[in-house]
Amino acid sequence: MHKVISMDKIIESNVAIATIEYSAWFSITDHFSLERIGTVQYVSKKEAEWLNYATFKASDSFLHSVDVAVIDKQLYKINGIIRKVLWENNRLIKPSTLIIRVHKLDNEFYQVLSKTLYPISPKRKAQDTILACYKKNNLNFKSDRLRHGYISDALNIALRGEPRLLQDKRTLKQEVNIDLAIKHFKVELIIIDSIMPDINIFSTGVLAAALIILSIDEDSVGFFKKLNSYQGITKDERQDPVEALLRIIELFKKKKGFEAKIQIELCSKTIRAISAWKAGENGEGYWIKRLSSVDFLPDIRKMKQLKKIHGIKEL
Repeated sequence: MHKVISMDKIIESNVAIATIEYSAWFSITDHFSLERIGTVQYVSKKEAEWLNYATFKASDSFLHSVDVAVIDKQLYKINGIIRKVLWENNRLIKPSTLIIRVHKLDNEFYQVLSKTLYPISPKRKAQDTILACYKKNNLNFKSDRLRHGYISDALNIALRGEPRLLQDKRTLKQEVNIDLAIKHFKVELIIIDSIMPDINIFSTGVLAAALIILSIDEDSVGFFKKLNSYQGITKDERQDPVEALLRIIELFKKKKGFEAKIQIELCSKTIRAISAWKAGENGEGYWIKRLSSVDFLPDIRKMKQLKKIHGIKEL
């Protein structure tokens, strides 16, 4: 094990490998963040990989090794961004020290390297717009699911029944006005953020369903709280609506097919599950053997009527 040294010593002595305090590494500048590294699904996949690595007894040296760049006598993180989030959220045990490999780079190569290691989503423009809208509407979300801005497809499904990619451009020539959409869904977004939605549960389809249903009935947040806490029940080989949807979510993670259509189906099944949940434990259809889909366009129409946005072409 290398002796723990300061960041100043690293820069001065041009060491290639060293051990530093976790807090010292944490303070090193990021030129990129989770807001830049692709979709929620990408982040979720990478988090799952690191959590899996941590189950192996001999993984510590690998888990606790990171790379940093020295550019003009300044240190910058090269990797470790996903692990940083897991460490800070106590999903991985935070190490007291880290082994760092130091690379002398120029800024041009550093930018190329960071974009290669953390692929930027082609939807980045939409995310920039959404983050700007958050700021404009004084929305400071705490949850990873919302604060990074990956909600464009969910907004489109909630307002038009499908992502922009599948919309008929002949009849829906105008794209959804993101600024206007966030303004009208502000209350629902705040409610969703308050339960700290798990990104492994609140995929695009589930988030879209939450926006629709909470607009109609805010008390439905009780369903989403149970879903977010994995509080489903199985009884006599049947599941309550929460458990039935949790199983569908897990099943759909492995489902092959066009992702946009999968999310529409997931939105549909989420709304079906909520309908069963509202019926109560003794209600017809509460205990489910197979969660079916439902036409949720009537729910969208009802939501738009309640919000008085029916007929607005930008939505």
